Amino acid sequence: MKIIYSIPFLLMTFAACSVGANMNLSSFNEIELGESSSEVVSSAGQPYSIKEKEDGCVEYEYIERIKAGGRELEDRHYFLTIKEGKVVNKKVVYGSPAPYLYDSYDMQTSQRSHEPPTDE
Repeated sequence: MKIIYSIPFLLMTFAACSVGANMNLSSFNEIELGESSSEVVSSAGQPYSIKEKEDGCVEYEYIERIKAGGRELEDRHYFLTIKEGKVVNKKVVYGSPAPYLYDSYDMQTSQRSHEPPTDE
């Protein structure tokens, strides 16, 4: 019986993860120079931001946030430079979140006590 109930749960989980395209390091590396902007959008989804540069190029930015245990460990910003409808440059900028974003109380463990142990 447990298997029957877990299959729909797994299917819903996979469906939720696949909604919309997601840029990660692997999919970024699959994008080739010369690829059209429409191919990029169809495989990676809409960019987080699109900026027009002074030289007539357009820069697509995608962001991947890497989390563990509810905390953001790293940001990866993927930039694609588009000129005349084709990818002409790619770069990745790695970053980490600002330390002040963490709540100091949240970082403490509840198992530690500041009082010295007592002999009973």
